[in-house]
Amino acid sequence: MTRRILWLTAFLTITSGAALAQLAATSDEPVDITGDAAEFQEGLAVWTGHVRVVQGEAILTTERLEAELSDEGDFQTITAIGAVRYSNGKQAITGERAIFDDAARTITIFDRVIVTQGKQVMSAGKVTYWVDTGKVKFAPDAGKRIRGIFYTKSDDQS
Repeated sequence: MTRRILWLTAFLTITSGAALAQLAATSDEPVDITGDAAEFQEGLAVWTGHVRVVQGEAILTTERLEAELSDEGDFQTITAIGAVRYSNGKQAITGERAIFDDAARTITIFDRVIVTQGKQVMSAGKVTYWVDTGKVKFAPDAGKRIRGIFYTKSDDQS
């Protein structure tokens, strides 16, 4: 079960802080996946329409979730497409598409990515997270730049 939800765990650590890794890494709670429809074929599982993945307080929503499965039934590649949003009540990540690649051990989130943690906000065209090393790379859309807004303690007091 851990490999099957590993992409969710890694997806939630995108801001490189351990606080985002709560979905599966430290939770024994079940993973609940719902959608308007689900289809399972040899090597492929697809949930569509208002897909919602919940484990404890962590929630991932998208319009479509596609999982390519190995012969053993483990997820090899998982793609979330359309209005991707993750939240655990403290942090949120949004984008239009997210891909977990087990072989490369990466999660990449594309298209108008916004990462928020409290009042801190970063935006990019693409964010790549390496699951095993914790490395995070923000890349801009063509012709644009990365943006981050960070508040200091003195900003909080005013």
